[in-house]
Amino acid sequence: MKFLMFGAPMAGKGTLANMLAEDYHLPTISMGDILRESIESGSEEGKIAKGYMDKGVMVPTALVAKMIKNRLAMDDVQEGFILDGFPRSPDQLKVFIDDHVTDIDVVVNLEVPYEVLLSRVVGRRTCKDCGYIYNTSWNMGYKKCPKCGGEWGIRSDDNEETYKTRYEVYLKETLPILDYFKSQGKVLSVTGDKDPRQSYENMINEFKKSEIPGLKRFLEQR
Repeated sequence: MKFLMFGAPMAGKGTLANMLAEDYHLPTISMGDILRESIESGSEEGKIAKGYMDKGVMVPTALVAKMIKNRLAMDDVQEGFILDGFPRSPDQLKVFIDDHVTDIDVVVNLEVPYEVLLSRVVGRRTCKDCGYIYNTSWNMGYKKCPKCGGEWGIRSDDNEETYKTRYEVYLKETLPILDYFKSQGKVLSVTGDKDPRQSYENMINEFKKSEIPGLKRFLEQR
């Protein structure tokens, strides 16, 4: 089964993708993680990507398309995956369609109010050691990473000013491409304004009620 996580920045796409991956044994493909790993490696591609990401604007389509195609060619994703962060613009969607990047079975559209999204961006923390993501808005009181005990870090793009730019880009560039997947009958909208566990339960409940081909069978087989 091939899932695409869709929604505004900070909607919880990565968090719910990881929870789904753990329960249903599917690999995750995060465009954001691919870009950050490229930046951390010090590659030329990473340096170019960082300049765009720090401004809250989209990385050029040619660059992200090359990266995502390389990842989708790997053996571990041939039986199914959870994709997060691509396509995000009309140009990326054109590449997605024209180059037959991959077939998607289900698009999970996370719906979260702007006020909630903004509160999440200033509260996001990422473990410096294992990459686990936590948000202070969840009120769980974690002083260190509950997964490995590592220290929390704050990403350079996690600030209100950058987020406003990212959200405006999402409304203008990303949200309109949802119509393409709706026309295929593959979109499943899920309320994602609660903490991760509640939002995940909402998502699974919507899965169970959905008439999207193959989804019920996928749940039953796992």
